Amino acid sequence: MTIIMSIVSPLGIIAASDSNVTRTDTDQASSDPKVFPLGFTNGALALCGSYRTGNNERMDAWMPACIESYSRTDSPTQAGFAEYLKLRLESDLSDAQKTSANLYQIVGYVEDDDGIHPALHFVRNAWSMNTATGAYEDIRPEFQVSEDFWQRDYPKDRLEELVNPHWSRRYFNGTPDGRIAFAYFGELFQQFLQAVWLQPSWKFRPPETLGELSSLVELQIRAIGTLYEVSDYQAPFIGGDPQIYPISTPTGAVILE
Repeated sequence: MTIIMSIVSPLGIIAASDSNVTRTDTDQASSDPKVFPLGFTNGALALCGSYRTGNNERMDAWMPACIESYSRTDSPTQAGFAEYLKLRLESDLSDAQKTSANLYQIVGYVEDDDGIHPALHFVRNAWSMNTATGAYEDIRPEFQVSEDFWQRDYPKDRLEELVNPHWSRRYFNGTPDGRIAFAYFGELFQQFLQAVWLQPSWKFRPPETLGELSSLVELQIRAIGTLYEVSDYQAPFIGGDPQIYPISTPTGAVILE
């Protein structure tokens, strides 16, 4: 499986993933690209699920070609690409590949009637999640698309909850055990950071640049990869060098505060 992550913050946006891809026929992992810049807009995509299409084409070839194909359409947008990807996945993945969860986070800055602002489009064929185990359920051949940041998590009537110069909204998907461990570590790690930052005589501080925030994200992903190295799993489903794609805030973007 994998762990993919999107972070939206006042410092900018980060699309991230580990790099391990596990072969089901050998239970061995290789290191492969799972984060792809969109190019036609200020955004990126991270994928989790099958790394091959129905005709056995690898995602590190198929996904850039898919992005390039859409970029040649009239007035390409992030939202439009999410819908295009949905149709391509339904067409190009095999029936067997669509019996397991395939999840794609598309994050970046978009421009519409609200101005220039972050958006997170989530494309997936898992239509629900087990609240007890964290497992993806109701896996269908059809994919669904939603925009989860601007429309759902950052409505204007809830801005007061985010008035914190160090806040960030984080989205992550992956294998249930790894994803839950990732979330738990993230909570404890944040508590540790807050305690360190509050020491008056120490010179540690919260990140002030997108690069500094990226370093903390990389550390968190590496920690979960280390857990899989020190485990009884047959293959290190999560691990390898983290893939971090920072997306700087463009000029004129809505100030998130």
